[in-house]
Amino acid sequence: MRQLSNFFHYLFILPRVKFRLNRINKVLKNLKKEVCKNSEWALIISSKSFDLRLTQYVQVHSLLDFSLCGLAGRKMSNNELKACVYFCACLPLYDDFFDKSDLSEKEIKDLMLAPESFTPENSVQELFIYLLRIVYKNLHDSDLFSKYFEQLYYGQEESKKLVNPNLSKAEVEKIAFQKGGYSALLFRSILKHPIIVDEEKALYQLGAVGQVLDDLFDLWDDLEEGINTIVTKFNRDFTPVYAQYLHEVEKLKLSFQKLNYTQKNKNKFIRELMLMVNGGTLCGQHYLKLQEKNGGVFDIQKIGREALICDMEKRSNWLKMIKQSILNA
Repeated sequence: MRQLSNFFHYLFILPRVKFRLNRINKVLKNLKKEVCKNSEWALIISSKSFDLRLTQYVQVHSLLDFSLCGLAGRKMSNNELKACVYFCACLPLYDDFFDKSDLSEKEIKDLMLAPESFTPENSVQELFIYLLRIVYKNLHDSDLFSKYFEQLYYGQEESKKLVNPNLSKAEVEKIAFQKGGYSALLFRSILKHPIIVDEEKALYQLGAVGQVLDDLFDLWDDLEEGINTIVTKFNRDFTPVYAQYLHEVEKLKLSFQKLNYTQKNKNKFIRELMLMVNGGTLCGQHYLKLQEKNGGVFDIQKIGREALICDMEKRSNWLKMIKQSILNA
C-alpha cells in the first residue's frame, strides 16, 4: 500500500519539481545576465567547468531549500530563493580559495563574514564579494548564516587532513560528516522560519548523507588524487560501503520523521528528498554490478574509469531513480 501511495504522490511531486526548477533557473539566468555586464566576471562564469558546478550547486541546494520550506508548511520567498541561488554561485569561487588561493585563514574568514569591508585583489575576489553582498542583503538572519558559514570553514580546513592515508575509517567519517553537516545547516539558515527542536541533528544527518552521495560519484577522482573518503574505504568488496550508505539514508528518514512538523509535510519532504538521495543508491548499485561482472572483486583499475561513470543525465537513470524512490520513500 505504501508503494502504491508513493506512486500517486510522485504524479504530483514531479510537476512540482519542474515548476520549482523553472523558478530557480529564472533567478540563475538573471544572475548570469548581471555578472556578464563585467567582462572579467563573464570570463570566469563562462568556463565550462565553472558553469557545470554552478548549475549543479544551484539546482540541488535550491530544490532542497524548497523542500525544507514545504516541511514547515510554507512557500519559499523570492528573497530566500535569491539568497540561495547567489550563494550557490559563490561556492565554486569559495572552493578555489581553498585549492588555489594563497589567502591566509584570517583573510578568507574576513572575506566570508564581512565582504563589504574586504578589499579585493583580483576579479575572482571581486565577483565573490559582489555575489555574497547580495546574499547578505536577502537574508532574514545574517548572524545565524555567519555562524554556520564559519563552522563550514573549519569543516573544510579539517577536510585537508583527508590526504593522510593513515586515517582510520572513523576519523574519515567524522571529518566528512562534519563538512556535509555544516553545509546543510548553512543552507537551512538562509530560510526565515526558525529551526525547531532536533532539526539541527536531522540537518546534520542530511549533510552527512549528501557528502557520502558526492563521494560515491567522485570515487575514481578521489582515489587518483589520494583523498580518503568513506567511499574509498573498501577492500576489494564494495558491499559494506553501499550498505553503510543505505543505513545512513534510513537514519536520515527517521531523524526527520521525529520532528514536530505535520505528518503530511514530513511524508512529502521525504518523498522529495528521495529523488536526490536515490542518485547515490543507483550509483552504489552500479558499482556492485561492475563488481559482480569482475568476479566479485571491486578493482577499479581493472574495471576502468569509463565503466564507473553513472550518468544521471540519462533518461533511463532518471526513470530508475523515480522507481527507486517509489519503492523506498
